[in-house]
Amino acid sequence: MGPAATPPIALQLFTIRDQTEIDLPAALEQVAAMGYQGVEFAGLFDHPPREIRAVLDRLGLRACGSHTSLPRLNADIEECIDEVQTLGADLVVVPYLTEEYRTEAGYAQAVREMLAVAETLRGRGLRLAYHHHAFEFQTLGADSARRGIDILIDAPADLILLEIDVYWCRHAGTDPLKFLARHVQRTPLLHLKDMREARSRKFTEIGSGIIRFGPILKAAAEGGVEWFIVEQDGDFNGSSLESSRRSLEALRKLCMEVLK
Repeated sequence: MGPAATPPIALQLFTIRDQTEIDLPAALEQVAAMGYQGVEFAGLFDHPPREIRAVLDRLGLRACGSHTSLPRLNADIEECIDEVQTLGADLVVVPYLTEEYRTEAGYAQAVREMLAVAETLRGRGLRLAYHHHAFEFQTLGADSARRGIDILIDAPADLILLEIDVYWCRHAGTDPLKFLARHVQRTPLLHLKDMREARSRKFTEIGSGIIRFGPILKAAAEGGVEWFIVEQDGDFNGSSLESSRRSLEALRKLCMEVLK
């Protein structure tokens, strides 16, 4: 068996939100010029989806998915479906659960809502994934070993996929490689970002922190992850665009070393 193919690399546009909020098409131009193959959306900032799809097509970028809040999906699923289909993606990602969901009953309610959304999406040829942070790995009470992530993972894997984030795994005290290895078959999208050092847990560009990406990239590629997605929430070394460029260059180099 030969080496696993390297998944295409996208940028989560939340990383450069200071640019996308001002001029989304111009920001996409910058992303394409860096050499990214795709983008993951975090809002269209009042641009019509058809306008942004035309920009993507002109630049040769693909949409790998779109972060869409659960309340919005509950309130206007048809608009969300039209948006993601127009952009050319087939994955809708719930990016976050607000405080009211962060109890055992709340997580169970979130799962019920996401399953209903996922069934509707599946009927239209789309898929649903959930992007975790660190709070889902916290226990749900002093007398319970159960965590929010356990409730989410117990949901049917064909309906609620995962968008694993290696930084947030590490932040929560969970080994990102082990977590990915257990759930790689339900993980089409993988968020890659680095941690500067364990004490501050500040964000940093890929390859300049403490996360060992080599084994993670290998496990992801061999397990069928469809997209590697660069994301950095803050703590930029220079501008958000410069950090995005540095992370892409480092990630490409790592992929060449590990997946050759």
